[in-house]
Amino acid sequence: MARAEQTTTILTVSDANSGRLDQYLVRELPSYSRSTIQNWIRAGLVLVNGAPTKSGFDLSPGDTIEISKADRPAHDDIDAPSIPLDILFEDDAILIINKPAGLTIHPGAGTQGQPTVASAFKAYMGSKALPGDEDRPGIVHRLDKETTGVMVLAKTPEALRHLAGQFKDKSNFREYVALLDGVLPEDEIMLESYLYRDPRHRLRFATMSIEEQMLEVQAGKEMQGYRYAKSFFNKRKVYGNRLTLATVRLSTGRTHQIRVHAKQLKCAVVGDNLYAPTLRLPQGFAPDVRAALEAVGRQLLHARRLGIIHPVDGRRLAFEAPLPIEFRSVLELLEKYNIASD
Repeated sequence: MARAEQTTTILTVSDANSGRLDQYLVRELPSYSRSTIQNWIRAGLVLVNGAPTKSGFDLSPGDTIEISKADRPAHDDIDAPSIPLDILFEDDAILIINKPAGLTIHPGAGTQGQPTVASAFKAYMGSKALPGDEDRPGIVHRLDKETTGVMVLAKTPEALRHLAGQFKDKSNFREYVALLDGVLPEDEIMLESYLYRDPRHRLRFATMSIEEQMLEVQAGKEMQGYRYAKSFFNKRKVYGNRLTLATVRLSTGRTHQIRVHAKQLKCAVVGDNLYAPTLRLPQGFAPDVRAALEAVGRQLLHARRLGIIHPVDGRRLAFEAPLPIEFRSVLELLEKYNIASD
């Protein structure tokens, strides 16, 4: 195994970029996750004007930030568990894949010894150095473990920065397909709220309305950890006056956003054992249809379309991943109950 080398990054704060230390570094170093940056600060690897400080340190124009970290050589993790990638498109800057169900994006709690998108990407790229966080090389965005569909991975630091900027400023396009347990009250619904970690269940997120958030702010409550989320739901088909096939377009990309917003609409994603563990089907559904739906072991949520601006030549590109066979099979069984279609 190759020895990791120490690298140092030096930044100078300008008038436009002052603010909290951790927030500044997240903006300036989009290749690295917020948690990684905060770990550097806690470990004393980040110096401001030559001295270690805390994440919430208030920066001033002219401050010098020195970051020392050990970069892991790309080939150190080549033997990590891997699976073949389903590649939809590839060039020198980006790789577009169709992520299968059951695959986590990057290593974390509970993933030891299991393949991830990150380990598969490292294995595919071989000895080529990859940009970004050592545990999340080339990772621009994420999908939940059981969500399938199209993802973009960056091969170069320039591509990673450019793509991360697109996701941040919402200049890309993301559309999902979801089977919902319930009938959407309208054909088109725009839903916006603030998502935050559910204090009663560490794995779930909860939602707060815009009006509630405004009242909390007016009352002086600290809203750290509350993140604005906006989704557009479109009803496509209704099966048996009970299940809805919908497309969902994201304006923001928060953790569990579609799943939480669907639950808020009282139309949880079918198979979502975290937010809707019980699926109650009408007796009018045939036994084979009921059995197929009750056997669904994951949320039926698929990232169908992704539109991006190419990070090198500026072309507008669109990619589509076909529905996985188990999702498609369920829809074929339900088609006999279709009472509305687009």
